[in-house]
Amino acid sequence: MMNFANLINEISRSSESQENFLTDSKLTCRYPEIPNLIEKIDHYLAHQGIATGDCLAIECINSVPSAVLLIYLLTKRIGFMLLPPSENADKSSVLKPIPRFCQFRLTVLPLLEKEDADWMLHLDKFIRVEPRKLDANNEALTRIETEGRLFVRTSGSMGEAKIVVYDQTRVLSSAYNCVNKYQFTAEDRMAIPVPIFHMYGFGAEFLPALLVGGSIDLQENSNLLKYLDRERRFLPTIAFITPNLCEMLIRGWKKPRPYKVIVTSGQRIREDLFRAFDPLCGNRLVNQYGSTEMGPIAACNPSDSLDLRTRSIGSPMNGVELRIETTDDTTDSGELYCRHPYAFEGYMNESGQWLAKAQEWHRTGDLAKTDQDTLIVTGRADSSINRSGYLILLADIEKALETLDDVVQAVVVPIQAENIQGQSLVAFCVKMPNAPVTDQHIRTASAKILPKYAVPDSVVLLDALPLLPSGKADQQALKTYALSTVLPKL
Repeated sequence: MMNFANLINEISRSSESQENFLTDSKLTCRYPEIPNLIEKIDHYLAHQGIATGDCLAIECINSVPSAVLLIYLLTKRIGFMLLPPSENADKSSVLKPIPRFCQFRLTVLPLLEKEDADWMLHLDKFIRVEPRKLDANNEALTRIETEGRLFVRTSGSMGEAKIVVYDQTRVLSSAYNCVNKYQFTAEDRMAIPVPIFHMYGFGAEFLPALLVGGSIDLQENSNLLKYLDRERRFLPTIAFITPNLCEMLIRGWKKPRPYKVIVTSGQRIREDLFRAFDPLCGNRLVNQYGSTEMGPIAACNPSDSLDLRTRSIGSPMNGVELRIETTDDTTDSGELYCRHPYAFEGYMNESGQWLAKAQEWHRTGDLAKTDQDTLIVTGRADSSINRSGYLILLADIEKALETLDDVVQAVVVPIQAENIQGQSLVAFCVKMPNAPVTDQHIRTASAKILPKYAVPDSVVLLDALPLLPSGKADQQALKTYALSTVLPKL
């Protein structure tokens, strides 16, 4: 079993990492300082009444205090749940409920100004500790086995959110898969503009960077200007970003930037965006395939051909197996299943009760097909409907809409009403900036490239899609808008 505490001690003493550091532009922590900081956090939390065996809900931001706190929790094998920052973090009254099995909420507070070198002497300025509040019925806290576990909520974008349960050792082993896939080394400098409270930022880049002792730049609420400024000062060799940031960087980069690898994940990246961005980063763009439950599943190698990296999810991570189950002989697509040695343990509810244990083969919910010995994800299995006797993949409609000149991105949402036979299709389209286009224009144009049964019943033009922290479109928000605003007009 991996001993993360020993590993961190070894890295902090290694010659390769002596000058390497973690930074958020306001605070900096060098690897040799980490063991001493872990001791300070241990004393601080003990003084706050946190005991061995307590489970902690951690509200993370992309900052050095967050990073060091997470390192501490992993070295001590303390059970913890990753949470996004609450709104108005200085007002505890707005904090959302935490699961019943978490005894404390720890909120990492944003820094308002640059602090001095002794920032860890005043941990109460950076980490707020609150015991879990009981409800009006004075409910008892639930006690479950949480040591050595990690808990993450699913987004709930496709339904009710569940709590995913991980073994911390498996998460670290999965991180080593990314180390090997992308060849992380202590010489690398990793930019992390995606949230580390999400498994993409936490498990696929932050932990792999730690495991090799590389320098890390944590960017909170990153945007184009912030990324360009930090890129100029930090000079990253590796970055994990979203397709939206790819789109912004195309407009912001004045000349190509050589990277060892840039990884994108979350929302599906369009082929035209991939081909436009790839030469700007030294032809090293890779689209990673994964999920909250499985972590990183597959990716191409940065050295693979552009054609392969554009159309395929690449080869599975070490130890991962994939299979396609087709329902009949009339289609080459089928549902994708994954067997992963470092996958989650199962789902729990907010009270710590098991909803389901993980199966040997996990149903990803995606449709896939093989093409010339490569695996291509074609859409979501639950993102298809039957209209007029035809099976329609919503991803096919989205791809068709994105071929229109004035459409940058499209997401199609099916909605059902009692007074309408069958499901209606609402297409949310992000239009080109300043494009003189109307929703009716898009719908008319779509009728020329789609069969009649696949033409959206309504089109909604947006400047940008609502996104989840993972970078994926917030399907639930779009569906709620469609039901409340679009449906009454159909």
